[in-house]
Amino acid sequence: MIDAGVSMTFLAVGAGLVLVGVLVLWRHSTAASCPRHSRLAGRVATIMAWVCLLTGTSLGVYAVSRGADMNRLFSAVAAAFRNWLAAFNQQPSKPYEPPALPQPEAEQVVDRLIDMGYLKFVSDSKRADVRRQLIEAATKRYLDSDWDDECVAADMRSYPADSEDLAEGQVGATILLMQPVLEREGVKLDRVVDDFGDERYEVVINGQQHLIYDGDGGEDSWSLALKRLVEIVDGLLETAGSSERLFAVYGGNDGRVILLTEEMQDYIESIGDVMDPKWMPRRVDKAESR
Repeated sequence: MIDAGVSMTFLAVGAGLVLVGVLVLWRHSTAASCPRHSRLAGRVATIMAWVCLLTGTSLGVYAVSRGADMNRLFSAVAAAFRNWLAAFNQQPSKPYEPPALPQPEAEQVVDRLIDMGYLKFVSDSKRADVRRQLIEAATKRYLDSDWDDECVAADMRSYPADSEDLAEGQVGATILLMQPVLEREGVKLDRVVDDFGDERYEVVINGQQHLIYDGDGGEDSWSLALKRLVEIVDGLLETAGSSERLFAVYGGNDGRVILLTEEMQDYIESIGDVMDPKWMPRRVDKAESR
């Protein structure tokens, strides 16, 4: 039988590891990026969380099975948990969130955009359901609809644009997600290739090269990739005679892009006091041609 003090140490360490594992898994389950765990860091963190859970549980079982004074052990664990809970409750409160937008006002916002052609890419059989999704989102002061497995919105206007993924060779792949909509607007995409190398990144569309960045891109590679995505898509749409343009939403690993006409964007900007400012679509400065 091992000393009770050693047992307490084992049990405390085990409980700590279990807690770390649970918190990491919970954090990943609530991640806003899409798809979740798409990058190496996310996968490593998930593996390490499970290692913590298994190791902590094993230490706890060993300590309980070999310890001499179980009352002291459980009292110590309970005290540690109470201390952690008290510290957690003292964390800064969440920032103020405005109340939900009343249903009639949310419907008015969505229907105004629908009148401008917001659902023109949605089939007639799905429009009622997508309208419902948009209204539900609008009550929460943003505009979006359900995402499919590739994180494309049901309204066919919102697309994933993780800046890190874009900078690491996904600009062309993102354009291909928009292909059905772009082709409806008159853009012909026969072939789209991400030519991603160590020193240079280009997207080749229908045989035409579009430079994303030269060299490793440095600290600006994320913003450059987003700017070039917007510039390339807007150029294709303008050449096809379309009034649709691409705007950015959020940013970084949670970045998305959304197709809107200038009329739609102007209307959304005009109700900026109604919508969540963190969601508002924004214009992206065009990158310099290189």
